[in-house]
Amino acid sequence: MTETIACPVCLSADGYGCTVEPFGSRDARLFDCDVCGAFAVSRTALDDYLELRMPGMTRIKRAAISHKIRVNNDRLPEPWMLTTYELESLISDGLPLPTPNQQALNAMRYIGDRVTDEGVPVGELPPEFSALIGSPSREFACNLVVELRNSGLITGLFLTNVNGPAHVQELSLTLAGWGQYEEERRGRKSGSYGFIALKFGDETLDPLVRDHVKPAIASIGYDAVDLRDVSKAGIIDNLLRIQIRDAAFVLVDLTHENAGAYWEAGYAEGLGKPVLYICEKTKFYEKQTHFDTNHCTTVLWHSDHVEEFVEDLKATLKRSLNI
Repeated sequence: MTETIACPVCLSADGYGCTVEPFGSRDARLFDCDVCGAFAVSRTALDDYLELRMPGMTRIKRAAISHKIRVNNDRLPEPWMLTTYELESLISDGLPLPTPNQQALNAMRYIGDRVTDEGVPVGELPPEFSALIGSPSREFACNLVVELRNSGLITGLFLTNVNGPAHVQELSLTLAGWGQYEEERRGRKSGSYGFIALKFGDETLDPLVRDHVKPAIASIGYDAVDLRDVSKAGIIDNLLRIQIRDAAFVLVDLTHENAGAYWEAGYAEGLGKPVLYICEKTKFYEKQTHFDTNHCTTVLWHSDHVEEFVEDLKATLKRSLNI
C-alpha cells in the first residue's frame, strides 16, 4: 500500500512530496521522492541512520545523500538500495557535496542538455534540480542560477521572492554560456570522480581494485567508478564516452593487455584527461606493456606489497591532479 510521507533523506524540507510502499518481499521500503528520486532503504538503515532526530545528520549530509541517489539512479538499472553498509561508507567518506563551482557547471549542463534535447528554453526548474546538481537546498541552487545570469552565462525570467528561492523560468544559455557548455561536453572541465579501465573477472585484480584502489582514490577526495558501477540500458560505447568525458582522471590497468582498457586510455588521452597507468610488477618487467605506454607514468602493484602500492598510487594521483 502506497502512503504519502516526508522523505527520510531530504525530510521534504523544500516542501515537495514523497511516497513509500513495501519493497517486494525484502525487509525494506521503497520511496519515491520528488527531490531525491526513487530509492529503497532497509529498515535497519532507516532506524539507525535516517531517523529524523539522528544527531549529526545535518541538512548538508542529507543533501549529499540525495545527490548520490540521483547520480546512482542515472547509472543503475533499478532504484539504489541504501543499506547500513552503504550509509556507513558514505558517512566515512564525509558526505561531501560538489563544490559551488561544480554545482554551477552541473546547472549549466542541465540547462544546456534540456535546451539541446527539446529545442526550447527550460520552462521551470523541476523539484529535483537541487539534488541533480548537488546543492544543499533549492534556495541555494536557484541563487546559483541567479549568479550564472549575473555572470552573463544564462538568460531567463527571474522573479525575486523575499520568502524563499528566486522564481526562475524560460532558461537558456547565452553565447558565452554555450561556449562553456561545449567545453564541458568535450571533457575540458572535469567532474569529481576517476574512471577505472581494467579487465573484469580477474581473481587478483578485482579484489585489489575493490578493497584498495577505490578506497585509496576516495581518501584523496574523489569517487572511483568502473563500467560495472555505471552499467545501464543503452549503447555501451556511448556510455563509456560519457563516463570518460566527465571524469577528473582515468586510471588504466595494463596487466592483461586488455584491448578495451587501451581504447579507453586512448580516448581519455585524446580528450586531454590525466591518465595514470597501473600494472602488475612481474608483467611490467618481464613481458612488458605496449610500447606506446611503457614510457608513461605507471604505478606497479604486487599482491604481496599492496600497502606500498597504495601509498605510491595516492602520491602519484596527488601530483598528477595538483592536490
